Amino acid sequence: MPGSRMPGSRILSWVVLVAVALLLAAAGEADRTERWFEVRVGGRPAGWTRSLETRVPEGWRTETETRLRLGRGAALLDMSTTGWIVEGPEGKPIHGGRTQSGSGQAVRVTWRYLPEGVLERTMDGARLSERRLPLPPADAMGPHASDVQAERLRASGATEVEQWVFEPTQGPQPQRVKCVRAEEDEIRLPEGPRRARRWALEGSLVPKGTLEWRDGAGELLRSVSPTGLGQIESLRSTESAARGWLEKAGAPPEVMVASFARPDRPLRDPGSLRRVRLRLSAREGTLDPPPSVGFQRVRSTGGVHAVTVDLDAPATPGEPAEEFLVASPMIDGKDPVIVAIATAALADAPADQRARLERLRSATWTHLERKNLASALASASEAARSRSGDCTEHAVLLAALLRAQGIPSRVVAGLVWCDQFAGERDVFGWHLWTQALVEGRWIDLDATLPPGGPGFHPGHVALAATALADPAADASWTALVGALGNLRIEIDEGGRE
Repeated sequence: MPGSRMPGSRILSWVVLVAVALLLAAAGEADRTERWFEVRVGGRPAGWTRSLETRVPEGWRTETETRLRLGRGAALLDMSTTGWIVEGPEGKPIHGGRTQSGSGQAVRVTWRYLPEGVLERTMDGARLSERRLPLPPADAMGPHASDVQAERLRASGATEVEQWVFEPTQGPQPQRVKCVRAEEDEIRLPEGPRRARRWALEGSLVPKGTLEWRDGAGELLRSVSPTGLGQIESLRSTESAARGWLEKAGAPPEVMVASFARPDRPLRDPGSLRRVRLRLSAREGTLDPPPSVGFQRVRSTGGVHAVTVDLDAPATPGEPAEEFLVASPMIDGKDPVIVAIATAALADAPADQRARLERLRSATWTHLERKNLASALASASEAARSRSGDCTEHAVLLAALLRAQGIPSRVVAGLVWCDQFAGERDVFGWHLWTQALVEGRWIDLDATLPPGGPGFHPGHVALAATALADPAADASWTALVGALGNLRIEIDEGGRE
């Protein structure tokens, strides 16, 4: 049995959106201020982004729009995300929202900040769903108030600025961001060289090594976030130059094949294996330790991570927390279409829980009849209706089917062995799959593997696990940036049946 053939690079797509959005803050007191940036990935044109700050009767409205075009093998990902938030005179959020689209699909999410919590509404096609979220920290501020405060601190000589900041494209909850002052540099912008102060950024959603450059007035001129595939870079520009950036760019940066990890030797026929042992390390810098989740166990020593995936060992324990059961914009187990698919799959299923898991896994594979790489940021509800997608859609749809049956679920991001894919042979490709919590243990399930064979094999390496409540605000994805294109894998052992 060959390895899965539907790996993807959706992780990098989310990370690019998150990194770009976090780096657009710039103070200003005019009634209307608009800023444009050109975006590069690995030195190649990848898109543009704009921020618009407007005075409104309630206080201030901040809008961020990002357009990205990335290559995934022969497929093209064309993604747009727009977020907005309205804050009062004291910087407290009032309402906001986000619209994201790609490959003909669009989801609109709105938030209203009420005394008892945040009301979130998701419009997915013609379907409306709601959920209640906790209130954000009391000291969190909207983009305008946080910009003004940060520039006041910088102007007073502060060497560090730390805040809870709302970024509307990342969801209704704020993120803690810390800026540390560094040297002054000369940077090159499209219109010529400029002097600017360099600042180092830290935060749960900020990739390690992220830097930004601001001029004497506090205006953001440039930002960079390192990845193994090259820097994600934003450069201050004009509207005409930024909008024309993609049209004259030619082929977009390719992020899937470039992210493949090539081990020291092939992993033959992983479908016949019960156990695989390998060693992970970074080609440059350091690599965060992979988690011990599902059938995977990890021991880390001196920057080298010994990973064992053993299908005969007990899976990791877990608790049925609410986050693994509730409906979210990406995984909505209450969607009538998803409930119907799950109900039909289990209509004559035996009582054995493992057999029921396999029914749902097989139903996911069968339902997603058009297996392609053209979808972008699709939710489980979108995938259920379009009946198409790659590993991402298989993972979130299976997670939703499980939740529809009251089975806690989460999504795992990592690598899967590919004997051949996208013209490459014997590589580990980026991949998403699903875990179900059964009898207190997290069981791995890969819906990209066809029915009738193993539902999972040890040629998977988990790097993050998440309930996927909101992918744009999920720190799990950002933690993977240092691994993209930067992995060294040594295969140690594969135990056969």
